[in-house]
Amino acid sequence: MRETKIKNTGIIFGDMHFPLHDEKAFSCALKVIEEVKPNVFINLGDFAEGEYVSHWRWSRRKRPPLEYQLPLIDKEVAEVNMHMDRIDYVLDKVGCKKKYLAMGNHDNWYNAFVEENPYLEQYKPETLFKIKERGYKWYPYGEIFKIENSKLYAYHGGHYGSVNHSRTTVQNLGCNIIYGHTHDCQRSVVQHISGVHIAQSMGCLCKIKKDFLKGRKVNWTHNVGVVDFFSDGWFNLIALDIHNGITTWNNKIIKGDAWD
Repeated sequence: MRETKIKNTGIIFGDMHFPLHDEKAFSCALKVIEEVKPNVFINLGDFAEGEYVSHWRWSRRKRPPLEYQLPLIDKEVAEVNMHMDRIDYVLDKVGCKKKYLAMGNHDNWYNAFVEENPYLEQYKPETLFKIKERGYKWYPYGEIFKIENSKLYAYHGGHYGSVNHSRTTVQNLGCNIIYGHTHDCQRSVVQHISGVHIAQSMGCLCKIKKDFLKGRKVNWTHNVGVVDFFSDGWFNLIALDIHNGITTWNNKIIKGDAWD
């Protein structure tokens, strides 16, 4: 019988919504990378908020001229890139070279903006945020992809929304899958003819209290994922809870820092 070994170790981030991220949670997640020292990184998308290309922002007001809109977009893009640089810095520090990225619906709003303004091709998200230059193998919004040669798939999520969205997701897709979008941490296990499959939503790293919620209570949680990939294709997936910028790993407290 062949011995099962850990082939790769991955870290999973999702739904940062830069620059509307939670700095303590994000800083904590970066420190988890330094502790775990993964060789695989998975970004589940909605890394950008996209506030000024959002159709929601202009749903109740007249969209302003481009000469007003573009400086606001450019400012947000610069902030997003700054925080993406922070991720790159830590990944480079630990020698992590395998990087996956699933575009989220917020990231995809930039594509809708380019469709409305086809002469602004440079505002496509993969260009604005230097995704290829950063070394990511990236996937368009909604596309499901396999991580390495494992039995685990990933995408941004959002196709199967319900209270029990993880169960709906695994029942419909029939594979092991991690996803974001919902901002909560939920796991379901379902038996198919082909075997047992799990679906796991991976929480978020954005601010829990957002203006559009208008005080509404939500079940959003801050999480960072750690996954070991075995030589036989299987995996062990853990969603670490981050509470007030603090989590633990290997009996060690990891505390995020506030932004100066």
